[in-house]
Amino acid sequence: MSAARLVRRAEDELAHVTSGQDPQQAFLHAHMAALRAAAGVLEVQVVPGGRRRRVRSVWEQLAESGPDWQEWAGYFAQGADTRAAIESGRSVRLTPGEAEELVAAATDFVGLVRDTVTASARPTRLAS
Repeated sequence: MSAARLVRRAEDELAHVTSGQDPQQAFLHAHMAALRAAAGVLEVQVVPGGRRRRVRSVWEQLAESGPDWQEWAGYFAQGADTRAAIESGRSVRLTPGEAEELVAAATDFVGLVRDTVTASARPTRLAS
């Protein structure tokens, strides 16, 4: 899947967050948006060849993509267990404030990824 398409899917996921929504659902949509956006970053990164490595989470891979992404990767990795619990139907206590914080972070992250993906798609100018 192309990086631009992953960003669009992230934006669509964020669009599912509504005012007054159950905190679990808001958290789930925001975290999934961040996950899709992170996949977009990985899509535009140059992956050096080499040995096959163990399966790693998108957050581990994002952290290895450069210093600009490490803090984001750490932040969203902390919510992975909560997202998995919500997806599996387990009860998770989240306050509206916790969900709003993640939604705000995911919104900022998706915007940053959009800018990165857009910049990577522009042709480089040749020196004249």
